[in-house]
Amino acid sequence: MSNTSTESSKASQSANDGSRVGFWEKTALGSGFLAVFFGTAGVKGFAIPVYQMTMGVNPALLGLVLALPSFWDAITDPIAGYVSDNLKTRWGRRKPMIVLGAVLQAIAFGAIWMVPSGFSETQSVVYLAVTLIAFYTCFTIFSVPLMSLTYEMTPDYNERTRVASFGAFFSKIGEFLYQGMFPLAGMLVVWGLVSEGNSVLVVGWLVGILILGTVGVLPGLFVKERYFKKATQQKKVRLWPSVKATWKNKAFLVLVGLTLCQVLAGMVASSTDYYLLVYYMCDGDIVVGSNWKWVLSVGYAAVGLAWIYPINWLSSRYGKSVTMAVIFALVLVGAIVKWYVYTPGNMWKILIDPIFCGPVWMALSILTPSMFADICDDDELRHGFRREGMFGAVFSFLQKFGFSLAFFGTGLALNWAGFNEELGGNQSEETILSLRLFLSISTAIWALFAIVLLFAYPISKKRAYEIRAELEARRGTI
Repeated sequence: MSNTSTESSKASQSANDGSRVGFWEKTALGSGFLAVFFGTAGVKGFAIPVYQMTMGVNPALLGLVLALPSFWDAITDPIAGYVSDNLKTRWGRRKPMIVLGAVLQAIAFGAIWMVPSGFSETQSVVYLAVTLIAFYTCFTIFSVPLMSLTYEMTPDYNERTRVASFGAFFSKIGEFLYQGMFPLAGMLVVWGLVSEGNSVLVVGWLVGILILGTVGVLPGLFVKERYFKKATQQKKVRLWPSVKATWKNKAFLVLVGLTLCQVLAGMVASSTDYYLLVYYMCDGDIVVGSNWKWVLSVGYAAVGLAWIYPINWLSSRYGKSVTMAVIFALVLVGAIVKWYVYTPGNMWKILIDPIFCGPVWMALSILTPSMFADICDDDELRHGFRREGMFGAVFSFLQKFGFSLAFFGTGLALNWAGFNEELGGNQSEETILSLRLFLSISTAIWALFAIVLLFAYPISKKRAYEIRAELEARRGTI
């Protein structure tokens, strides 16, 4: 057996003490992903019921506005990754940016919901566009270094999955909470705590201050930067060569495809089922439909939490890409299930949907960051740099770009289906049929494409340990 194979075998037996991350440090890191979740999904959780269902903004126009910040992210995300890779302070590369971004994004998120009540549709759309660009700029400062910090927490293949599980856990907590934002605003009015005109504003600022701000700073305060000392000794990471290097990495391109599938098909489905709940199953009652959407989100979150251990076990035994493919096979079954459960009568049957489509969101939340960490090792072996910031930047941009396209795609689908919010629960049969087909077919295509992509993923468990052994033979352990 070669020396490299021997080292790989030793590494695969168990993570050594230096590779393990303590429970509370994992918790501090993971808590930041509650803020990430609200940064990506929280806007949608409020924008559709506030700007479209309540204020009557055209859904296609709203989708276009929600997509606009992604063009700005194409500039800001790589810059944030570049700064994060090269920043040298006494507190580290990532942590100062995380703390600063958390404070700024809290303020910017609250501002989104301060649209004056007398604004016309055009004025409201312009206001939303400006505040969204401000918010996502601040969110970039926070999320890119947080993603990067996650990738560099440990060099061990299995420990990386366990670290990512904490982030996925807090993301699922976000699922329990975010669909309750709009119902909470209504409850505050019913309870007499705020006026109807101020309810959305109050909830928006509560989310901004408590989650995006207070929870968001925790990783910057309590998490260590493992690779900071090595990074201070390496040459300056150059922006454009780093961008090109990421796009030449085959494993990275596979994860790019998975990410785009996730946010495009997955989030379009998430938005479409919302409209079916409100306008098909609840006769146009936005409040009741929103409450059931919250129940559905809780179902997804509960199923996701139940799958944390099975995903870790399957990944440890069979590898990350194989585990992902198995779970996407469940999504194919879920695509058929959606056709039958999103119909009037017995609302509780919608909870069958998460049984099949819930595990994939947890798998993506856990395994994608873990696989990106493996890719960063492969990149260091090939090029000699630790540049998690650039990989984190590209991944963050793709997530936000996909979310924006999903909003726009949902708006186009609604217009194509002939949806008219003025009809309320009296949408035409053709409109409802089109939305149901769109929901099921987009889910099935997403699953099939993802399974095909995973066959092309080149970093197996064995190869990951070989890469680690070669790196440690070259520059020692970190």
